[in-house]
Amino acid sequence: MFKKFSNQFSARDIAVIGLMIAMKVVLTRFLAIETQFVRVGFTFIPTILLAIMYGPGIGFSTGATADLLGFFLFPKGFPYYPGFTLSAAIAPVIYALILYKKPLTVTRLFVASLLVTVFVNVGLNSLWLYILYDQAFRAILPVRLAQNALSLPITVAIMYGITGNSSIKRVLSDYPIKWRA
Repeated sequence: MFKKFSNQFSARDIAVIGLMIAMKVVLTRFLAIETQFVRVGFTFIPTILLAIMYGPGIGFSTGATADLLGFFLFPKGFPYYPGFTLSAAIAPVIYALILYKKPLTVTRLFVASLLVTVFVNVGLNSLWLYILYDQAFRAILPVRLAQNALSLPITVAIMYGITGNSSIKRVLSDYPIKWRA
């Protein structure tokens, strides 16, 4: 029926992956509040869902693909920097390493979101901004820390709600997801 352990993808897999990439592009480019140093949006939803459904390999490639497609199809005036593509690819890998084929508890969701927040959002992305704009790292760090500290519990709460939704469980019943009770 659904071959998750082989290297073959069904038409359904390709359609779902394409839909999630499109959702990531739209959520990042059109439905996010963005300044030069801070972005607030809901891109984490398809990112985490892809990581839960397909694991780290697909998470890495879809993260990079969505970032590249979003930038080249809908540029926003910011220069392209490959570091952000690397960040977009690493975040789903971290989510997948903690959530893929494992029970979706609030603790796992919190730990995965915390690691992405600390290492990718605050760490790597602040480093890329420092390199790109030559701004004082200590000057942009407090703003980025505050924004990510506020968004962390919101991310966990939204994902906890999504993973507990019976409709989502039913739609994704063919995937190797260990739903919470």
